[in-house]
Amino acid sequence: MENTSGVPLGLFGGHFDDEHDPHGMDEVNYMDAAMNMSGIPYPPIIPKPTWEILLKSLFSALIIIAAILGNTLVIYIVWRNKRMRTTTNYFLVNLAVSDLMVTLSCTWVHLVDDLTEGWVLGAFFCKFNSFAQVLSLVSSIMTLTLISCDRFFGIVFAMKAHMTERRSPIFIMIVWILAVGISSPLLVYREQRSRHWLNHTEIWCDDTWPEKTTFGPEGAIKTFPSRTAYYTFISLVLYFFPILVMSIAYSFIIWKLWSSHMPGERIESEVRSQDRIKKRVIIMLVIILSVFALCWLPFQIAILYNEHRSNKTISLPLWYGNFNYFANYIAYANSAFNPVIYTGFNENFKRGFKSLFGCKKPAKKYNAISGMTRDTSFGNLQSVTATGATKVTEHTRVKNLINDK
Repeated sequence: MENTSGVPLGLFGGHFDDEHDPHGMDEVNYMDAAMNMSGIPYPPIIPKPTWEILLKSLFSALIIIAAILGNTLVIYIVWRNKRMRTTTNYFLVNLAVSDLMVTLSCTWVHLVDDLTEGWVLGAFFCKFNSFAQVLSLVSSIMTLTLISCDRFFGIVFAMKAHMTERRSPIFIMIVWILAVGISSPLLVYREQRSRHWLNHTEIWCDDTWPEKTTFGPEGAIKTFPSRTAYYTFISLVLYFFPILVMSIAYSFIIWKLWSSHMPGERIESEVRSQDRIKKRVIIMLVIILSVFALCWLPFQIAILYNEHRSNKTISLPLWYGNFNYFANYIAYANSAFNPVIYTGFNENFKRGFKSLFGCKKPAKKYNAISGMTRDTSFGNLQSVTATGATKVTEHTRVKNLINDK
Protein backbone atom coordinates (compact mmCIF):
# COMPACT_ATOMS: atom_id res chain seq x y z
CA MET A 1 0.00 0.00 0.00
CA GLU A 2 1.20 3.47 -0.79
CA ASN A 3 2.85 5.59 1.89
CA THR A 4 1.61 9.08 1.19
CA SER A 5 3.58 10.77 3.93
CA GLY A 6 5.94 12.22 1.36
CA VAL A 7 8.87 10.02 2.32
CA PRO A 8 11.28 9.00 -0.46
CA LEU A 9 9.70 5.59 -0.46
CA GLY A 10 12.30 3.16 -1.71
CA LEU A 11 15.21 4.66 0.19
CA PHE A 12 13.81 5.17 3.65
CA GLY A 13 11.46 2.22 3.84
CA GLY A 14 7.85 2.48 2.82
CA HIS A 15 5.73 0.81 0.25
CA PHE A 16 4.44 2.23 -2.98
CA ASP A 17 2.14 0.02 -4.99
CA ASP A 18 -1.02 1.34 -6.58
CA GLU A 19 -2.28 -2.21 -6.96
CA HIS A 20 -2.52 -2.37 -3.15
CA ASP A 21 -4.77 0.66 -3.02
CA PRO A 22 -7.56 0.04 -5.52
CA HIS A 23 -9.98 2.20 -3.56
CA GLY A 24 -7.75 5.24 -3.22
CA MET A 25 -7.88 5.18 0.60
CA ASP A 26 -4.23 5.96 1.31
CA GLU A 27 -4.66 9.58 2.27
CA VAL A 28 -7.22 8.60 4.89
CA ASN A 29 -5.16 5.65 6.12
CA TYR A 30 -1.85 7.37 6.63
CA MET A 31 -3.04 10.74 7.77
CA ASP A 32 -4.86 9.12 10.72
CA ALA A 33 -3.24 5.90 11.88
CA ALA A 34 -5.55 5.69 14.86
CA MET A 35 -8.71 5.45 12.74
CA ASN A 36 -10.82 2.43 13.68
CA MET A 37 -11.05 0.06 10.71
CA SER A 38 -11.98 -3.07 12.66
CA GLY A 39 -15.39 -3.25 11.03
CA ILE A 40 -14.25 -2.58 7.47
CA PRO A 41 -12.85 -5.29 5.15
CA TYR A 42 -9.32 -4.63 3.90
CA PRO A 43 -9.18 -3.70 0.20
CA PRO A 44 -8.28 -6.76 -1.92
CA ILE A 45 -4.58 -7.21 -2.67
CA ILE A 46 -3.73 -7.79 -6.31
CA PRO A 47 -0.59 -9.97 -6.52
CA LYS A 48 2.26 -8.98 -8.79
CA PRO A 49 2.72 -11.06 -11.95
CA THR A 50 5.34 -13.80 -11.81
CA TRP A 51 7.43 -12.29 -14.60
CA GLU A 52 7.76 -9.01 -12.67
CA ILE A 53 8.86 -10.79 -9.51
CA LEU A 54 11.44 -12.87 -11.37
CA LEU A 55 12.77 -9.92 -13.37
CA LYS A 56 13.17 -7.63 -10.37
CA SER A 57 14.73 -10.41 -8.32
CA LEU A 58 17.22 -11.23 -11.07
CA PHE A 59 18.40 -7.67 -11.61
CA SER A 60 18.63 -7.01 -7.87
CA ALA A 61 20.64 -10.21 -7.40
CA LEU A 62 23.08 -9.14 -10.11
CA ILE A 63 23.64 -5.78 -8.43
CA ILE A 64 24.06 -7.35 -4.99
CA ILE A 65 26.54 -9.99 -6.18
CA ALA A 66 28.57 -7.53 -8.25
CA ALA A 67 28.70 -4.94 -5.45
CA ILE A 68 29.69 -7.42 -2.74
CA LEU A 69 32.30 -9.16 -4.89
CA GLY A 70 33.83 -6.00 -6.36
CA ASN A 71 34.02 -3.97 -3.17
CA THR A 72 35.27 -6.91 -1.10
CA LEU A 73 38.10 -7.51 -3.60
CA VAL A 74 39.06 -3.83 -3.48
CA ILE A 75 39.37 -3.99 0.32
CA TYR A 76 41.27 -7.29 0.22
CA ILE A 77 43.77 -6.15 -2.42
CA VAL A 78 44.69 -3.00 -0.49
CA TRP A 79 44.93 -4.96 2.77
CA ARG A 80 47.11 -7.64 1.16
CA ASN A 81 49.59 -5.33 -0.60
CA LYS A 82 51.45 -2.88 1.64
CA ARG A 83 52.68 -0.83 -1.31
CA MET A 84 49.06 -0.09 -2.24
CA ARG A 85 48.26 1.49 1.12
CA THR A 86 48.26 5.03 -0.25
CA THR A 87 46.00 7.98 0.51
CA THR A 88 43.73 7.57 -2.50
CA ASN A 89 43.54 3.80 -1.99
CA TYR A 90 42.49 4.34 1.63
CA PHE A 91 39.71 6.57 0.34
CA LEU A 92 38.77 3.85 -2.16
CA VAL A 93 38.60 1.33 0.70
CA ASN A 94 36.35 3.71 2.62
CA LEU A 95 34.19 4.03 -0.49
CA ALA A 96 34.08 0.24 -0.80
CA VAL A 97 32.96 -0.07 2.83
CA SER A 98 30.23 2.51 2.23
CA ASP A 99 29.10 0.75 -0.94
CA LEU A 100 28.94 -2.56 0.92
CA MET A 101 26.72 -0.91 3.52
CA VAL A 102 24.46 0.41 0.76
CA THR A 103 24.20 -3.08 -0.70
CA LEU A 104 23.61 -4.83 2.61
CA SER A 105 21.10 -2.29 3.97
CA CYS A 106 19.35 -0.92 0.88
CA THR A 107 19.19 -3.08 -2.23
CA TRP A 108 17.62 -6.25 -0.83
CA VAL A 109 15.31 -4.23 1.46
CA HIS A 110 14.12 -2.25 -1.55
CA LEU A 111 13.27 -5.51 -3.35
CA VAL A 112 11.52 -7.14 -0.37
CA ASP A 113 9.49 -4.02 0.34
CA ASP A 114 8.37 -3.81 -3.28
CA LEU A 115 7.37 -7.45 -3.59
CA THR A 116 5.51 -7.75 -0.28
CA GLU A 117 2.38 -6.12 1.12
CA GLY A 118 3.08 -3.66 3.89
CA TRP A 119 6.23 -3.68 6.05
CA VAL A 120 7.42 -7.19 6.96
CA LEU A 121 10.88 -6.55 8.48
CA GLY A 122 9.88 -5.58 12.03
CA ALA A 123 9.93 -2.52 14.30
CA PHE A 124 13.67 -2.50 15.03
CA PHE A 125 14.65 -2.75 11.39
CA CYS A 126 12.18 0.01 10.52
CA LYS A 127 14.39 2.45 12.43
CA PHE A 128 17.78 0.83 11.87
CA ASN A 129 17.32 0.24 8.15
CA SER A 130 16.55 3.88 7.43
CA PHE A 131 19.43 5.04 9.63
CA ALA A 132 21.90 2.60 8.04
CA GLN A 133 20.83 3.55 4.54
CA VAL A 134 21.35 7.27 4.99
CA LEU A 135 24.57 6.64 6.95
CA SER A 136 26.09 4.55 4.19
CA LEU A 137 24.85 6.77 1.37
CA VAL A 138 26.19 9.97 2.94
CA SER A 139 29.57 8.40 3.69
CA SER A 140 29.77 6.93 0.18
CA ILE A 141 29.04 10.17 -1.62
CA MET A 142 31.23 12.25 0.67
CA THR A 143 34.06 9.78 0.05
CA LEU A 144 33.65 10.23 -3.71
CA THR A 145 33.96 13.97 -3.18
CA LEU A 146 36.98 13.44 -0.96
CA ILE A 147 38.65 11.34 -3.66
CA SER A 148 38.14 14.09 -6.22
CA CYS A 149 39.68 16.64 -3.82
CA ASP A 150 42.61 14.31 -3.13
CA ARG A 151 43.25 13.91 -6.84
CA PHE A 152 42.92 17.66 -7.26
CA PHE A 153 45.59 18.50 -4.68
CA GLY A 154 47.74 15.55 -5.73
CA ILE A 155 47.82 16.46 -9.43
CA VAL A 156 47.23 20.21 -9.63
CA PHE A 157 49.53 20.87 -6.65
CA ALA A 158 51.73 17.80 -7.05
CA MET A 159 54.57 18.96 -4.80
CA LYS A 160 52.13 19.47 -1.89
CA ALA A 161 50.42 16.11 -2.22
CA HIS A 162 51.64 14.88 1.17
CA MET A 163 49.38 17.41 2.90
CA THR A 164 46.36 15.19 2.22
CA GLU A 165 48.36 12.03 2.97
CA ARG A 166 49.00 13.14 6.54
CA ARG A 167 45.40 14.20 7.08
CA SER A 168 43.57 11.35 5.35
CA PRO A 169 42.64 9.49 8.60
CA ILE A 170 41.15 12.73 9.94
CA PHE A 171 39.17 13.28 6.75
CA ILE A 172 37.78 9.73 6.86
CA MET A 173 36.80 10.18 10.51
CA ILE A 174 35.05 13.46 9.68
CA VAL A 175 33.11 11.72 6.88
CA TRP A 176 31.68 9.14 9.29
CA ILE A 177 30.95 11.67 12.02
CA LEU A 178 28.99 13.81 9.57
CA ALA A 179 27.23 10.75 8.16
CA VAL A 180 26.10 9.67 11.65
CA GLY A 181 24.95 13.21 12.46
CA ILE A 182 22.96 13.59 9.24
CA SER A 183 21.26 10.19 9.51
CA SER A 184 20.54 10.24 13.27
CA PRO A 185 17.12 12.02 12.99
CA LEU A 186 15.76 8.87 11.37
CA LEU A 187 16.35 6.99 14.62
CA VAL A 188 13.89 9.41 16.23
CA TYR A 189 11.34 10.08 13.51
CA ARG A 190 10.81 6.57 12.09
CA GLU A 191 8.55 3.91 13.54
CA GLN A 192 6.47 0.91 12.62
CA ARG A 193 2.72 1.47 12.68
CA SER A 194 -0.19 -0.92 12.53
CA ARG A 195 -3.96 -0.89 12.25
CA HIS A 196 -6.50 -3.70 12.48
CA TRP A 197 -9.07 -4.19 9.75
CA LEU A 198 -11.89 -6.69 9.76
CA ASN A 199 -9.84 -9.36 8.01
CA HIS A 200 -6.27 -8.03 8.00
CA THR A 201 -3.65 -6.32 10.17
CA GLU A 202 -2.07 -3.48 8.21
CA ILE A 203 1.60 -2.76 9.04
CA TRP A 204 3.80 -0.06 7.59
CA CYS A 205 6.99 1.85 8.35
CA ASP A 206 6.46 5.59 8.39
CA ASP A 207 7.86 8.98 9.40
CA THR A 208 6.67 10.69 12.60
CA TRP A 209 7.96 14.21 12.01
CA PRO A 210 6.18 17.10 13.79
CA GLU A 211 3.19 18.25 11.78
CA LYS A 212 1.74 21.68 11.18
CA THR A 213 -1.96 22.25 10.53
CA THR A 214 -3.15 25.12 8.36
CA PHE A 215 -6.70 26.04 7.39
CA GLY A 216 -7.72 26.96 3.87
CA PRO A 217 -10.75 26.92 1.59
CA GLU A 218 -10.64 23.11 1.53
CA GLY A 219 -10.42 22.80 5.32
CA ALA A 220 -7.54 21.68 7.56
CA ILE A 221 -4.33 20.75 5.77
CA LYS A 222 -1.50 18.91 7.54
CA THR A 223 2.08 19.66 6.48
CA PHE A 224 5.49 18.56 7.74
CA PRO A 225 7.88 21.50 7.22
CA SER A 226 10.76 20.00 9.23
CA ARG A 227 10.60 16.80 7.20
CA THR A 228 10.53 18.73 3.94
CA ALA A 229 13.54 20.74 5.06
CA TYR A 230 15.40 17.57 6.07
CA TYR A 231 14.86 15.68 2.82
CA THR A 232 15.63 18.78 0.77
CA PHE A 233 18.88 19.13 2.70
CA ILE A 234 19.64 15.45 2.11
CA SER A 235 19.11 15.92 -1.62
CA LEU A 236 21.41 18.93 -1.78
CA VAL A 237 24.14 17.28 0.33
CA LEU A 238 23.96 13.91 -1.39
CA TYR A 239 23.87 15.17 -4.94
CA PHE A 240 24.02 18.78 -6.04
CA PHE A 241 26.86 20.01 -3.83
CA PRO A 242 29.10 16.96 -4.47
CA ILE A 243 28.44 17.23 -8.20
CA LEU A 244 29.52 20.89 -8.13
CA VAL A 245 32.66 20.14 -6.09
CA MET A 246 33.67 17.17 -8.27
CA SER A 247 33.00 19.08 -11.49
CA ILE A 248 35.27 21.92 -10.41
CA ALA A 249 37.99 19.58 -9.12
CA TYR A 250 38.03 17.37 -12.22
CA SER A 251 37.97 20.39 -14.54
CA PHE A 252 41.16 21.68 -12.94
CA ILE A 253 42.70 18.19 -13.11
CA ILE A 254 41.94 17.90 -16.83
CA TRP A 255 43.38 21.38 -17.42
CA LYS A 256 46.54 20.48 -15.49
CA LEU A 257 47.07 17.21 -17.35
CA TRP A 258 46.65 18.77 -20.79
CA SER A 259 48.83 21.79 -20.01
CA SER A 260 51.71 19.86 -18.42
CA HIS A 261 54.74 18.84 -20.49
CA MET A 262 57.62 16.52 -19.81
CA PRO A 263 60.96 18.29 -19.35
CA GLY A 264 64.04 17.90 -21.54
CA GLU A 265 64.23 16.53 -25.04
CA ARG A 266 61.22 14.63 -26.26
CA ILE A 267 60.84 12.15 -29.04
CA GLU A 268 57.70 11.00 -30.77
CA SER A 269 57.33 7.84 -28.65
CA GLU A 270 57.41 9.93 -25.46
CA VAL A 271 54.70 12.24 -26.79
CA ARG A 272 52.48 9.31 -27.69
CA SER A 273 53.01 7.65 -24.31
CA GLN A 274 52.17 10.81 -22.38
CA ASP A 275 49.12 11.50 -24.55
CA ARG A 276 47.84 7.97 -23.93
CA ILE A 277 48.19 8.42 -20.17
CA LYS A 278 46.42 11.77 -20.29
CA LYS A 279 43.60 10.41 -22.41
CA ARG A 280 43.11 7.42 -20.10
CA VAL A 281 42.95 9.61 -17.00
CA ILE A 282 40.58 12.12 -18.57
CA ILE A 283 38.24 9.34 -19.71
CA MET A 284 38.28 7.88 -16.21
CA LEU A 285 37.43 11.21 -14.59
CA VAL A 286 34.59 11.92 -17.01
CA ILE A 287 33.13 8.43 -16.52
CA ILE A 288 33.33 8.68 -12.72
CA LEU A 289 31.45 11.97 -12.62
CA SER A 290 28.96 11.05 -15.36
CA VAL A 291 28.02 7.66 -13.85
CA PHE A 292 27.61 9.19 -10.41
CA ALA A 293 25.43 12.01 -11.75
CA LEU A 294 23.27 9.78 -13.94
CA CYS A 295 22.75 7.12 -11.27
CA TRP A 296 21.56 9.58 -8.65
CA LEU A 297 19.63 12.08 -10.79
CA PRO A 298 16.33 10.10 -10.95
CA PHE A 299 16.45 9.60 -7.19
CA GLN A 300 16.85 13.33 -6.56
CA ILE A 301 13.91 14.03 -8.88
CA ALA A 302 11.76 11.55 -6.93
CA ILE A 303 12.66 13.14 -3.59
CA LEU A 304 12.17 16.74 -4.66
CA TYR A 305 8.92 16.01 -6.51
CA ASN A 306 7.53 14.13 -3.52
CA GLU A 307 8.33 16.89 -1.07
CA HIS A 308 7.56 19.97 -3.15
CA ARG A 309 4.51 18.95 -5.23
CA SER A 310 1.85 21.62 -4.99
CA ASN A 311 -1.06 19.51 -3.74
CA LYS A 312 -0.20 16.83 -1.17
CA THR A 313 -3.80 16.18 -0.26
CA ILE A 314 -4.20 13.85 -3.25
CA SER A 315 -2.44 10.57 -3.92
CA LEU A 316 0.74 10.48 -5.94
CA PRO A 317 0.22 9.94 -9.69
CA LEU A 318 0.23 6.42 -11.11
CA TRP A 319 3.58 6.81 -12.86
CA TYR A 320 5.39 7.62 -9.62
CA GLY A 321 5.48 4.04 -8.32
CA ASN A 322 7.44 2.63 -11.27
CA PHE A 323 9.62 5.72 -11.53
CA ASN A 324 10.45 5.55 -7.83
CA TYR A 325 11.44 1.88 -8.10
CA PHE A 326 13.71 2.60 -11.06
CA ALA A 327 15.23 5.64 -9.33
CA ASN A 328 16.16 3.64 -6.25
CA TYR A 329 17.45 0.67 -8.23
CA ILE A 330 19.78 2.70 -10.43
CA ALA A 331 21.04 4.64 -7.39
CA TYR A 332 21.92 1.42 -5.58
CA ALA A 333 23.53 0.08 -8.76
CA ASN A 334 26.15 2.81 -8.42
CA SER A 335 27.66 0.75 -5.59
CA ALA A 336 28.38 -2.02 -8.10
CA PHE A 337 29.68 0.37 -10.77
CA ASN A 338 32.22 2.12 -8.54
CA PRO A 339 34.67 -0.80 -8.16
CA VAL A 340 34.54 -1.45 -11.91
CA ILE A 341 35.31 2.17 -12.76
CA TYR A 342 38.07 2.76 -10.24
CA THR A 343 39.84 -0.55 -10.77
CA GLY A 344 39.23 -0.67 -14.52
CA PHE A 345 41.19 2.53 -15.07
CA ASN A 346 43.70 2.10 -12.23
CA GLU A 347 46.80 0.15 -13.19
CA ASN A 348 47.77 -0.65 -9.59
CA PHE A 349 44.44 -2.37 -8.97
CA LYS A 350 44.71 -4.16 -12.30
CA ARG A 351 48.04 -5.57 -11.19
CA GLY A 352 46.54 -6.45 -7.81
CA PHE A 353 43.74 -8.41 -9.46
CA LYS A 354 46.19 -10.17 -11.76
CA SER A 355 48.37 -11.09 -8.79
CA LEU A 356 45.34 -12.27 -6.84
CA PHE A 357 44.32 -14.63 -9.63
CA GLY A 358 47.85 -15.83 -10.33
CA CYS A 359 48.61 -13.83 -13.47
CA LYS A 360 52.22 -12.94 -14.25
CA LYS A 361 53.54 -9.41 -13.83
CA PRO A 362 54.53 -7.72 -17.12
CA ALA A 363 58.22 -7.02 -17.52
CA LYS A 364 59.78 -3.58 -17.59
CA LYS A 365 61.31 -2.21 -20.75
CA TYR A 366 64.21 0.23 -21.07
CA ASN A 367 64.54 2.86 -23.76
CA ALA A 368 68.21 3.63 -24.16
CA ILE A 369 67.62 6.55 -26.52
CA SER A 370 65.45 8.63 -24.19
CA GLY A 371 67.02 7.38 -20.98
CA MET A 372 63.63 6.52 -19.50
CA THR A 373 62.17 3.41 -17.94
CA ARG A 374 58.61 2.36 -18.61
CA ASP A 375 56.62 -0.08 -16.51
CA THR A 376 54.30 -1.67 -19.06
CA SER A 377 51.88 -2.62 -16.31
CA PHE A 378 51.45 0.89 -14.90
CA GLY A 379 52.22 3.10 -17.89
CA ASN A 380 54.38 5.29 -15.64
CA LEU A 381 57.17 7.24 -17.27
CA GLN A 382 60.08 8.28 -15.10
CA SER A 383 62.77 10.50 -16.52
CA VAL A 384 66.38 9.95 -15.48
CA THR A 385 67.79 12.98 -17.23
CA ALA A 386 69.99 15.23 -15.12
CA THR A 387 68.47 18.55 -16.23
CA GLY A 388 65.25 20.01 -15.00
CA ALA A 389 65.32 17.94 -11.81
CA THR A 390 62.55 19.86 -10.07
CA LYS A 391 60.19 19.60 -13.06
CA VAL A 392 61.02 15.91 -13.44
CA THR A 393 60.14 15.30 -9.78
CA GLU A 394 56.82 17.13 -10.14
CA HIS A 395 56.05 15.37 -13.39
CA THR A 396 56.84 11.97 -11.87
CA ARG A 397 54.67 12.76 -8.84
CA VAL A 398 51.78 13.71 -11.14
CA LYS A 399 52.12 10.41 -12.97
CA ASN A 400 52.25 8.52 -9.68
CA LEU A 401 49.18 10.35 -8.39
CA ILE A 402 47.35 9.51 -11.61
CA ASN A 403 47.90 5.84 -10.89
CA ASP A 404 47.55 6.25 -7.10
CA LYS A 405 51.06 4.96 -6.61
